Amino acid sequence: MGSVLQNARGGGSDLPEELRKELTDFDKRSRGLSHYEVLGIAPDADGGSVRRAYLERSRRYHPDAWYGKNLGEYGPLLSKAFQRLSTSYQVLGDEDLRAQYDKQAAAKLNATDRAAVEKRKLSREEEERRHREGRERLLRSKGFARIAAARQLYQDAVSMAENGERARAIATLQAARELDPRRPEIAEKLAQLELEAQKARARFALQNGREHEERGEMPAAIAAFAQAFQIDPKSYDGALGAARCAFAAGEVQKASTFAAKAAEVAPQGESEARLLLGKAFIELGFKNKARHELTLVLSQHPDHKEARALLKRV
Repeated sequence: MGSVLQNARGGGSDLPEELRKELTDFDKRSRGLSHYEVLGIAPDADGGSVRRAYLERSRRYHPDAWYGKNLGEYGPLLSKAFQRLSTSYQVLGDEDLRAQYDKQAAAKLNATDRAAVEKRKLSREEEERRHREGRERLLRSKGFARIAAARQLYQDAVSMAENGERARAIATLQAARELDPRRPEIAEKLAQLELEAQKARARFALQNGREHEERGEMPAAIAAFAQAFQIDPKSYDGALGAARCAFAAGEVQKASTFAAKAAEVAPQGESEARLLLGKAFIELGFKNKARHELTLVLSQHPDHKEARALLKRV
């Protein structure tokens, strides 16, 4: 009987009652939580602490940890919690993104946390100064010593990258390449990290855009989404986000521009950009162009009710 009552309270879920309460509470508070609060760490936590906190909580929130269980109404909450946890780790686990986040979030932190962030920033700056001086000393190497110095810098850079210190790793690889420009793995690793850095900056801008959009801060959302698209010209989500927020803000011309860019890079079968472009063209009075875009949407999705209704207007 008790099991029946417990399942009734849990919506038929096999999740432990403690976890159900935790997920419900997290869902209510998550929007106002900082990335540090999501991971349950202090703002001056080091990289190792960030990773350990993520691994500990991901084991609890990862949907695969409850494979085969009846999640009931808590399935979406579990997925949402894991996604939020992963986003926080992507930011705090990357030293460059963490520095940007700390700068943006400073106004929302209490005095103690701001002091912790500032202390860590100064410590990182001093550490970077020592690393920079070390690279400069190695760059002065002569003869065969330059090859050995390049090898040492390459190994240091690999360790830095594994520790989430991508910017420092890139600077170190650039020094290694100067010492030994013929070593292919240096150039390959440098290209890989530079591409990863570009993608990470784009993801960070996208996340900022989504957060601003959720709060109804459309000008800031447009700017963030546009930045994501500028960093990564293939970012469909960046272009579409900028178009969507511009349309919501009444900036129809800007919406049409970004919607057109989104349509250019859209995955096959994706029609949201063309639908939005059709709406913008209707508002701008470009009926033929609107008709063209809406017809394309319907060619891919014949049962698309909104596109069909809009097409009747033009």
